[in-house]
Amino acid sequence: MREMIAPRTLSSDAFTEILERYRWPLYIFLRNLVAEDENARDLVQDVFCDSWRAALKARPPFLRDGADDEVRRWLFHTAYCRAASMLRRRRLVRWESLDADSFNSTWPAVAVTSIEDQVIEAEVVRVALNTLTPDDAACLLLSIVHAFTVAEIAQVIGISFEAAKKRLTRAKQRLRAAYFAQNPSVQERTGR
Repeated sequence: MREMIAPRTLSSDAFTEILERYRWPLYIFLRNLVAEDENARDLVQDVFCDSWRAALKARPPFLRDGADDEVRRWLFHTAYCRAASMLRRRRLVRWESLDADSFNSTWPAVAVTSIEDQVIEAEVVRVALNTLTPDDAACLLLSIVHAFTVAEIAQVIGISFEAAKKRLTRAKQRLRAAYFAQNPSVQERTGR
């Protein structure tokens, strides 16, 4: 008779640390994908319930010696899958976030001076983001807002490295074109 070896599962403190570390980044990612606060919060909760179940069953990456980047990719992959499922059910994708944390300064570089200009700029970016497919938007968010590499984006979305690289490049081009179509004066000033 073989002796059963207990799995090296995470402690509850370690799992709580994961929750605290990824709660806000997952919320921002999901909020920008589903465009509603309550749905984003529900999805984050669902992702953490999924991760808790995986941790209880000692599934990778939720082991004591699991790498942090593997946990991060697992959480974002699960969040992406849940959001994609919700969006398929709704058949509607919109962007409404004006949160400062939702935008990175690397997105169209424009000097914004007043709160009115910031609101207008956020609206222009939101309208430009509305033109993207959910997969393109997810690629951009993962890359620009959450600093995922192309290889990590491919794993999160479940596509090949080359496909992720092409999708990210095309998404950036589409966002830029949509942005300048909404705001031609910026294109003239920047010469792009």
